[in-house]
Amino acid sequence: MMKNNVIVLFFLVIPIIFFGQTATGNIESYVGTIIANAPGSSGDNYTEPNTTELNTWDGIISNILSENITTARSNANTVNYQITAFTDTSISPNQIFYVLEEKSPQSNYWGTYVFSKTPTRNNLIIQATHSKFDTNTGKQAIFCFKNCIARAVFINGAHRCNSNNLSSCSGTTSVCGSNDSYRVSDMAHTVTSIFQKTTENLFNTISNSVFVQLHGFGKKTTDPYVILSNGTRETPTNDYAIMIKDALLIEDNSLTFKLAHINTSWTRLIGFANTQGRLINSSSNHCNASATATSGRFIHIEQEKSKLRDDENDWIKMSNALKNVFQSTLAVEDYNLNNLISVFPNPTSGKVYVNGKNINHIEVYNTYGQKIRNKNISFIDLNNESSGIYLLRIKSNQGVVLKKVIRL
Repeated sequence: MMKNNVIVLFFLVIPIIFFGQTATGNIESYVGTIIANAPGSSGDNYTEPNTTELNTWDGIISNILSENITTARSNANTVNYQITAFTDTSISPNQIFYVLEEKSPQSNYWGTYVFSKTPTRNNLIIQATHSKFDTNTGKQAIFCFKNCIARAVFINGAHRCNSNNLSSCSGTTSVCGSNDSYRVSDMAHTVTSIFQKTTENLFNTISNSVFVQLHGFGKKTTDPYVILSNGTRETPTNDYAIMIKDALLIEDNSLTFKLAHINTSWTRLIGFANTQGRLINSSSNHCNASATATSGRFIHIEQEKSKLRDDENDWIKMSNALKNVFQSTLAVEDYNLNNLISVFPNPTSGKVYVNGKNINHIEVYNTYGQKIRNKNISFIDLNNESSGIYLLRIKSNQGVVLKKVIRL
């Protein structure tokens, strides 16, 4: 009798241990392994979720956002997913991320979704829909997420061509071997996906959320290095596409750009058929109708490889640009650097003084992203410059901070 009781207790304990799963290390390495192990273009591994699974998933995400992790874990288990409380020990102070990942053996390949427990930029969501096709965009996404301490990052679970089934949504592509409809495994072009459902939940739950989607393309001679789009030809009140362009130019002033709502004759790779963009821009039909108005909360970024996607030396450009555009929602930067360095007077009619410890270099940029001078002293003389906005890139022993200055 005692043996039977022991056996019963053993089986009761197992799920409690599983649901309490934790891990430590570097979130980039952890997610990088998941990306590397995701299935490629063949195999037909991806499974399209049904209505019940989509509804269950919606509840999982709502519980994560509400910090009801125990309930979220229990529900995730029913769709072969788990939530790992991951402590990133490579960041000081350490950060806790909730990694919503499929259990092994995998059967769905719906993607990996990582949420910050204490985000610095609560409104920034980074997405990679084609991590197995657009080289390094998945790694770049987790790199930017970690360095910005953004609210969440979504990474697809299988190659966009993995499924043999076609999406019912509008648009065609030749990337899977023949000019045909998109596959249901292509997260940017299907509405019946976990990727879409998660986007919908965060869009509706976090009122000021902005979704930055990272893509890659092979540059033709007539192409710029970066193609930016908000999913429409319209100009939003908060024009994040313009802001990201300006911030990227500070990181690399050799970059060239096309913006769909500025360069209105440009039609290549502008993301108008993207189903997340259609949802966020309130299209009448997310599957088949391009949006006619913009919320300004969706940014589709196509990047040439050699300047922005090769490795961490390139990824830092996008990371810094996003940190510059999406200011901390906690009013602090990494190491409180934004608070430790100040500029005054601002606005100014001439000289600008920079106050802070261990400053070793200052670069001055105009609004076109052109570097107009380098300085290694504690003040900037703008007397001979025209009125307008200037950006100071201030380098100290602790890192880099950007300051905006108005010249009267």
